[in-house]
Amino acid sequence: MNVAIINNGTKEPEKLLALLAGDIIEMFAPERVADALAGPHDLVVLSGSSHMSVMHNLDTLAPELALIRECTSPLLGICFGAELLTVAYSGTLRDSGHKEKGIYEIFVEGDAPLFAGRSAFEAYEGHRWAIDAVPPELEVLAFSAMGPEVIRHRTKPQYGFQFHPEKMCDLTYGDELFRSFLKEVGL
Repeated sequence: MNVAIINNGTKEPEKLLALLAGDIIEMFAPERVADALAGPHDLVVLSGSSHMSVMHNLDTLAPELALIRECTSPLLGICFGAELLTVAYSGTLRDSGHKEKGIYEIFVEGDAPLFAGRSAFEAYEGHRWAIDAVPPELEVLAFSAMGPEVIRHRTKPQYGFQFHPEKMCDLTYGDELFRSFLKEVGL
């Protein structure tokens, strides 16, 4: 599988790469988004970011927001990437006022095959911003006390995880959910 990762400044890219071990991976800086869109990629992953917030950098992030709207390949936004997915379709974010960091319980809404029958799971959170209002193009598949945690586009193979599936895999359901996502989108 050919994977394009837009590295928005994740602190531990090697953990994300470990989830995709064995795949052909190209990593792009946000300013090279056009190159990622031009290539033949089976999957596009938007990483988390420790450098900036979405809401204070909309002009800088305009090419990445356009990539989301134009992308026809399966796409997964992780944390910052889920926030980008939300904003790309005119949803809103809110500043929680402090950084959430640690393992949190997430509750499944409905019975999406993605969760393999689970009604709840634990995942690693590491963010200050939360998804506030989900636009009509997206639907919420799971939530926590902080808000939506798993979102999906209603007609495109695009998903957002507000948490980090690549972190603390031995203590959370993150890596299993990542593999379930790949299966869900046919990869």
